[in-house]
Amino acid sequence: MKTYALIIMKPDALEAELVEPIIRRFIEEGFRIEMMGFKKVDEKLILTHYAHVVEKLGEAFKKMAIAAFVDKPMVPIILSQDGENAIANSRALTGATNPAEAQPGTIRGDLGTDSFENADREGRCCDNLIHCSDSIESLLAELKLWFEPETDELFAPLISSVI
Repeated sequence: MKTYALIIMKPDALEAELVEPIIRRFIEEGFRIEMMGFKKVDEKLILTHYAHVVEKLGEAFKKMAIAAFVDKPMVPIILSQDGENAIANSRALTGATNPAEAQPGTIRGDLGTDSFENADREGRCCDNLIHCSDSIESLLAELKLWFEPETDELFAPLISSVI
């Protein structure tokens, strides 16, 4: 059985030229790239993507997200892996959301240089390199958000495999 995960390379990963090393880590762990995209982020996209965080953290996070992501490039990547745990495995490989707390051997633990403390002190979003979908539900919602509607037919096998 093949399962899927979605990761999104954030602007800090692109600026630090870490896309290739990050992808290599996923491939070494048995993931395959099914599709890659490229988005120059607009306000609607990032606020839709982070709506649950804006709802939880409020207007301050909304402003930080706009400043951190709008008009910057991001690279969404659909990954697959044999077995039933692509989402859990991708999240384990990525590491804790706060790079300062991420374990060595994880992407954020090895490549991350920021922390929630520094970001809070400076009034900005934490640079944590990569986003990973955390559930099948978020994967399906984020696919529609980060890839063009014309690619929906490409997702049909994926969607039918996870529903």
